Amino acid sequence: MRGVSAHGLSHEERRQLAVDLTRVLAHYRSILDAYIIEFFTDSLWGTLPHSWQEALDGLNPPQLATLLLGMPRDGEEMRYRSVWPLTLLALKSTACALAFTRTPGFHTPSEFLENPSQSSRLTAPFRKHVKPKKQHEIRRLGELVKKLSDLTGCTQVVDVGSGQGHLSRFMSLGLGLMVKSLEGNQRLVKRAQHLDQELLKALDKMEKRHPKICETRVKASGSGPPAAFGSGCPPGPPGPRESCGGLLQLGPPAGPTGRDIDSTGPDALSSGARLLC
Repeated sequence: MRGVSAHGLSHEERRQLAVDLTRVLAHYRSILDAYIIEFFTDSLWGTLPHSWQEALDGLNPPQLATLLLGMPRDGEEMRYRSVWPLTLLALKSTACALAFTRTPGFHTPSEFLENPSQSSRLTAPFRKHVKPKKQHEIRRLGELVKKLSDLTGCTQVVDVGSGQGHLSRFMSLGLGLMVKSLEGNQRLVKRAQHLDQELLKALDKMEKRHPKICETRVKASGSGPPAAFGSGCPPGPPGPRESCGGLLQLGPPAGPTGRDIDSTGPDALSSGARLLC
């Protein structure tokens, strides 16, 4: 299966690809949202068009994969027992046309060229306990949310299913957004609370170790009192197409500082956080 690679597409072509993908996914939503157990509990087979049932009935998984993907194994010949309905053939052709390429085209992000285990675009406190892949994800996603926040004027973010709160901490303490984190797993909530306190202690040590640097940065920004700590991005110019937040200062809380039982991340702290530009 050749697939589509977004790297060589223009902005308009990418937009059209997104529109096509959204339209197809919406049309087949009932199939995509189905769970295996629902095949038995909700009789999902009976929800398929009758013509599809006739064409697919009796095929084992390897045969079904061969016919749908069009990729026979060595020595195997593709044989259709009957003529497939046009709607099923249309789904097969559409899926092949819109599928992303499986050909490896990975290039190491510039932030991991110096050290494959540490992102150069995150300061040490925000890298702790976070795997390289997750470091890259929280930085890119956090900066995207910050950019959208600046464009829309929305400064409050809800992180649903926040897990251990890595993204929430970066958005709140690193980028100055007001973040509310929701997590239903109590084990992850306790872990997130522990990491919250650990990060705050680390940032407090950084401030005490370099008080003059923090004060100098704040004066340069034209702000009043010294910042509590620097942003989640290291000093120096950002890389290509990379942005970096300013200095984060904690002000007086805007509301109650209690933590919800289903919350993770520094929600109490972020309520008074603001970004110094």
